[in-house]
Amino acid sequence: MHLRLIKRCQKCLLTNDLIGLTGMCAQMYLQSFLPKRLVDENMHYFCISRVIWRVFGISSGCVAFVMALERYIALTKPFFYHKHVSDKMIRRSIFLLWAIGAFFTFLPLFGFGIYFDEAKNVCLRYRDATDPTDVAYAYLFFTVGIILCTGIVICNLSVRKVLYRSHHKMRRQFRSIQPTPMLDRSMIRSSSQKSASFADSSIFRMVGEPTTEEIRFAKLMTFLSISFLACWLPQMVCIILTQQLRPEVKARFNWFFRLSDILILLHFMLDPYIYVLLRQSGRSDLRTMIRYVFSRNQFNIVETAMAPIQKTTNSSPLP
Repeated sequence: MHLRLIKRCQKCLLTNDLIGLTGMCAQMYLQSFLPKRLVDENMHYFCISRVIWRVFGISSGCVAFVMALERYIALTKPFFYHKHVSDKMIRRSIFLLWAIGAFFTFLPLFGFGIYFDEAKNVCLRYRDATDPTDVAYAYLFFTVGIILCTGIVICNLSVRKVLYRSHHKMRRQFRSIQPTPMLDRSMIRSSSQKSASFADSSIFRMVGEPTTEEIRFAKLMTFLSISFLACWLPQMVCIILTQQLRPEVKARFNWFFRLSDILILLHFMLDPYIYVLLRQSGRSDLRTMIRYVFSRNQFNIVETAMAPIQKTTNSSPLP
């Protein structure tokens, strides 16, 4: 079921980003190469389409949040995850968040927020609002963006924290087991390789250093958090700068405004790579982590290795 949920999120993310990128690029080329008179006559429709493409930007964050929350629940509450989280629930969650994001994004088309200046016949961004109602919408969009950023970062860092704690917990558990001289170390190693959940590591490797899967997954979680913050947070900061700074001071930050737009574009381009291609190598790690960290099967390694001793000493290898 977990693999099916991941594929569902991946398809949603890829489809969302593909439509958004294709639409924005198509509009850019149309406005660049169509006759200027034709563009000016239809500028209002071009501004409406810009609002529509904006939906796919906020929806990308919504899908990323669902994926981050799914990873968090899978690792922190595995029993709840396997009992309550289903393919149908994931579809409903994605659709619900997408609908909420679309609702907030389309508000300017109904008078709450700014997107078009009829006097100058130009498109305006919500962060450039001056009317109190339009300014309120800019701060509302800022709040939604901050909530998405915070949620994704908290979920991803929580996953890293769980992996870190579980690793140190396993190290303490295995160090508390003291093999007796009667037990051949080679027998422990051979039994461990047959029974271990991680096929490429034995007891002594897991005790001595983090496994490859743990390191890879922890690095992936950190990279996801940093990349999302780097691409989305500047846009949120631009809203505050635009609303709080005076025009003469605001001109000094034009470079930052352009940089934030470039980062959002990079987010659309890198999103499929970060969340899909990198997860191809990490999703088997997640399934293995869930089975190993939260099930008692991890102790089968020790029980198998210590079985001969239990027959003679009648003692348990666990504390």
